[in-house]
Amino acid sequence: MTAGKGSSDLEKEVLNAGLCTSCGACVNICPYIKVVKDRVAVIEPCGIAEGQCYDFCPRTPTDVAALDRIIFGEERSDSSLGSYLSIEMAQARDSDIRSRAQYGGVVSALMTYALSTGEIGSAVLTKPFDTGLMPTSALVEESSQVLECAGSNYVPSATLAELNKATKQPRGAIGVVGIPCQILALRKMQASQHQTGAKEVKLAIGLFCTWALSYKGFSEFLRRKVDPSSVKRIDIPPPPANTLVVHTKEGTIEFPLDEIRGSIKPACNVCFDMTSELADISVGMVEGMEDWNTLMVRTAVGEQLIAKAKADGIVETRPLDEARLAHLREAALTKKRRAISELVKRTGNETDLLYLRLSDADRRNFL
Repeated sequence: MTAGKGSSDLEKEVLNAGLCTSCGACVNICPYIKVVKDRVAVIEPCGIAEGQCYDFCPRTPTDVAALDRIIFGEERSDSSLGSYLSIEMAQARDSDIRSRAQYGGVVSALMTYALSTGEIGSAVLTKPFDTGLMPTSALVEESSQVLECAGSNYVPSATLAELNKATKQPRGAIGVVGIPCQILALRKMQASQHQTGAKEVKLAIGLFCTWALSYKGFSEFLRRKVDPSSVKRIDIPPPPANTLVVHTKEGTIEFPLDEIRGSIKPACNVCFDMTSELADISVGMVEGMEDWNTLMVRTAVGEQLIAKAKADGIVETRPLDEARLAHLREAALTKKRRAISELVKRTGNETDLLYLRLSDADRRNFL
């Protein structure tokens, strides 16, 4: 997917337009783009007319149908959830993983398993925030390190910057865990005509994501409420809860989600994907259940890993009931409609969706 533009275009169309997702796909591929916290900047024009930075970005022209054909061999038949082979509830069998990880612990269990069995040799994951409240990406090469990266982060780290850095040296099969914009960028990297280490990624686990928060806004909010050094964990429980839960050394504090909505990154308002539709496996919460995950298997790679993990007692699955599946589909569809509405609002033209390339039929379906 060669876009035919460079860093100056990226700066104008994405960074200065409030569309940057902080995915890190443009970082560590040249010396002219840097990331600090969750802010990406072009520090000097490089003069390259057709740059990898523009080509890889999830907010530059993106042909969803073309990516579907590359990844799944056909275009999607489910307009709300994308292509998938199965949808179930799942839970890690290991109680220690469940107690330390998020919800059912499925992502941590699968990455631990994939590393321990040699399915992958390393994984790019995200470590939870420290006292500075900013999560960091990390290359993990031992299964014992996975739980150091367990838990949710609501400020995005530049995950793919770590991938770009790691793949400067040959590493063999790599796994990546990311939110939808990061998985989209990863797939654009893999589909690109440019040479990239992303083609070494053999397992992509995508997380459900409704929105992410800016570091500046969220950290300022928390500093007004609690001592950052006392914060141990942050969580947003599954619906119908509508709260931010902050676990501190002194106890637990809850805040209405409406108090932090002003810190949502502008790029999230034009995001078309809630369930990481281009991943091998997608994992999210289950409505009303804090100890289970929703598990969507999308590719043969994902299907094979899940089958092995179930056979070896790593995860267990149960059917996802029709009511919860219907709510999931409606939530995903609502996010798409809001994104399309915001894109049209920005351009003033129903046929101009900025970065998103959809067929006329698909576009009309979401208007």
